[in-house]
Amino acid sequence: IDILVNNSGVSTTQKLTEVTEEDFDFVFDVNTRGSFFVAQEVGKRMIARAKGAAPGTGGSIEVPGATAPRLREDPRARREQAEWKDAHPGKVYRYGEDAAHRVVFVTCLDESSHDEMLRMLGAQADQQASTLFDALPDTEVFLAVATPADIRRIFADSQTTAGMYEHPKRRLVTADIGTVLRHEWTHAMHFGHMERLGQPHMMWVQEGIAALYETYEISPEGTIRFLPSDRHNEARKMAANRRALSLSQVIVMTPDEFMAKSAVLYPVVRSVFEYMADQGKLRPWYRRYVETFAQDRTGRKAIEDTFGTTIDGFETAWRAWVLARPAVDTAVGQGERDVGVEVKDATDGVQVTKVARGSAAQRAGIRAGDVIVAVGGTPVRSQREWRQATGAIRVPELAVTLRREGKRTEITLVFDRQARATDAAPAGPTNVLPAGSHGAGICAGLLEEALTTSEG
Repeated sequence: IDILVNNSGVSTTQKLTEVTEEDFDFVFDVNTRGSFFVAQEVGKRMIARAKGAAPGTGGSIEVPGATAPRLREDPRARREQAEWKDAHPGKVYRYGEDAAHRVVFVTCLDESSHDEMLRMLGAQADQQASTLFDALPDTEVFLAVATPADIRRIFADSQTTAGMYEHPKRRLVTADIGTVLRHEWTHAMHFGHMERLGQPHMMWVQEGIAALYETYEISPEGTIRFLPSDRHNEARKMAANRRALSLSQVIVMTPDEFMAKSAVLYPVVRSVFEYMADQGKLRPWYRRYVETFAQDRTGRKAIEDTFGTTIDGFETAWRAWVLARPAVDTAVGQGERDVGVEVKDATDGVQVTKVARGSAAQRAGIRAGDVIVAVGGTPVRSQREWRQATGAIRVPELAVTLRREGKRTEITLVFDRQARATDAAPAGPTNVLPAGSHGAGICAGLLEEALTTSEG
């Protein structure tokens, strides 16, 4: 059932002065009790399916999922895919679709990374549809995972160098399949919901939710756990600074005002939503925001209603929560275990640019040009994920998966110099640095500049 027309009723022909108690009960039972319990029963089924609406006799009864759409015929995504194919002859890209999640795509990935990307994107889409945005987009979205050369060309005149979702075109272009893709896909989901609702949500809401989804874990059952990133470290600095912008100032900012301070505000608004999620109130807050949008589009009323305190009280609680959490260790300190490489972003991982002499990486046979795609069995899709995976290594040995000349190889890094040498990857020319040196390459590529407007 998608729509319940709940408009049946009965009446009595007696004069008002002649209506008996039995007559009254009969009319009331059919017209009021009957309408209510029919709507209740149908509503249960709609909620389970996350779609549907029940217009009632006296107005309309909305249930969670009332904005859930059927797929609309819209040529934009397919047109973008066709134009990309015409502009990129050859075998660099693969083309296809994920009909279940309403995505048509082009990617430059190898088969393993491509399949991994589709699984990740599908899990995120399903989680967001079931908890925040009511459903998948009602039109197809074009997704391009582009080569570095094409990324440079596409964003040559743009503030971003990483990725962007353009809702009018239904087009998402990304340089990696990690934090950038997760951020931009959230924009695609959110824009679809805003369009169905007719609600242009505030910039702090759009970018805060998108930044929240940059790092997370989703269980096989669909339960999500948001993970702190290096943005948390910046948020801690802001939370400790009493002279910093207050949350009541941030939530009223125009898009231009917000983006002018994006490097500072992205970590803050991500942290605010991470706090909501930690308190189990992300979904209730978003629902309340949608419900009260006409009264207060800033989100202040939704915060105060959901958390039962003033905006200042909420900010005080958030600051205490942030400061109570330790900083995320993303830097290799003196004497700590170090892989011994410098890296730059690659589409499906990080590419090694230099290897330190005598390092664990050199002993294992890692060489410049290798693309590291996993550390300790966990995918590493960007420099941000690389820093988090290698900033605080506490094990004597660590498995690393790398891609070389189209083939994947798993090797083991041994951090004890006296330990046995592992089975090395095939030898090759290595761009070697002195052991212990750390260049700027491993710290480059932070998304603060890239994450502007919906260019997340």
